Amino acid sequence: MAGPVETGRQSSAVYLFILLACLGVILGGVLALNLLLGERSLGSVEIVKAASDWQQLTRGVTYPPPITVNRPFKTLRLHDRLPEINGVVFGPSTAMGLTADAFPKAVRIYNFSQTANPLHSTIAEAEYVEKHFGKSVKWLFLSIDWAVGMPYQEGEPGTIDLSRKTVMEGGALPEVSLQGRLTDAVSWPRVRNLWELLRGIWRSDDKLAAFRQAFFEMSSGDYRCPDGTLARDFDTINRGICAGFRYDGSATFTDGRRVDPNRGEELVRAAAAPSSKYSRAIVPSGGNLNPAFFERLSGLARALRMQGGTLVLFAPPLIPGLEQALAESKQAGTAVGLTKAALDAWGRREGVVIIDAGASERFGCVTQEFLDEHHAFGECYSKIFGGFWKAHAAGRVQPGLWPALKRGES
Repeated sequence: MAGPVETGRQSSAVYLFILLACLGVILGGVLALNLLLGERSLGSVEIVKAASDWQQLTRGVTYPPPITVNRPFKTLRLHDRLPEINGVVFGPSTAMGLTADAFPKAVRIYNFSQTANPLHSTIAEAEYVEKHFGKSVKWLFLSIDWAVGMPYQEGEPGTIDLSRKTVMEGGALPEVSLQGRLTDAVSWPRVRNLWELLRGIWRSDDKLAAFRQAFFEMSSGDYRCPDGTLARDFDTINRGICAGFRYDGSATFTDGRRVDPNRGEELVRAAAAPSSKYSRAIVPSGGNLNPAFFERLSGLARALRMQGGTLVLFAPPLIPGLEQALAESKQAGTAVGLTKAALDAWGRREGVVIIDAGASERFGCVTQEFLDEHHAFGECYSKIFGGFWKAHAAGRVQPGLWPALKRGES
């Protein structure tokens, strides 16, 4: 007959077994459901086309997964928008705030900017558009993000095929291994998203229909954004918050949270510190631009000009006070000054205007018009480009930096 100690050990073992079994069931359920969601969140040609077709039909807000790979979707959108536009914007996410409203009626743009898109890619994209659509696309606007180190990076621009065929054959979508899918399925962002999704299903009046839509259907239903714009979610994350791209290609920036105006000075001080990502991007360069980038940009400007078109570069706006803090800092100041002088000299030589928008406060931008230190919302961009077009119409814009460098800045 077992004694009290042995009985206690058996009870503890049974309890531990039951606990581990419950944890295993929960983890297995999380893994299974997130793998099911992951099959769609990794993206496919079918989803990309469905999202593009839906936006073309409704002019609503959407994007297909994965959220970090935008080129397939934007390539299809560019092709569909070509009959309506005569201008294209290229750049990384810092250019995504630039909306069609920032341009005069005569300049009809599509914003082709993409997440983490370096100059190696944007230059190649612009060259493709000039070569294939230069007869109708007369304005190319290309972002030069010196504050995050883009024009200092090494290497040469490659070539990019922006044909509809490449997208439809799946060549523009990433491949993810089984191990990568498993790791993604148990990551905290995915687990948190699953929890929010299940909570939404539980609160739904028709739980079975909500579960089927979330886990088995290609997209959510249509719904309205706060401004009345129609939206549909083709991804399994960020549902119901109007995340994605507008009809003009600009981004809503997911949840749209803005910088607290009371934190502006704090963010500027931290961003201008020697250890900040901005200082680390600028200082090692010594202000030396990669000549390979600007050789290709020179060729692009000439080719576009021969077709009656115009290339305009722009340095995206920074949160008010940040450019000045970087320019006045001991570690980055010299590099910032040399960068601006080099851009101005190149623009004057090649006949290209560069909108120098880093010091956004010069144009009336305020802290709450930013998502973070270097992502501006449309209101700030409209102030900057509004001033540019007004000056352009008055004949006060010359090649080189605009607004022009003050004496002594170079």
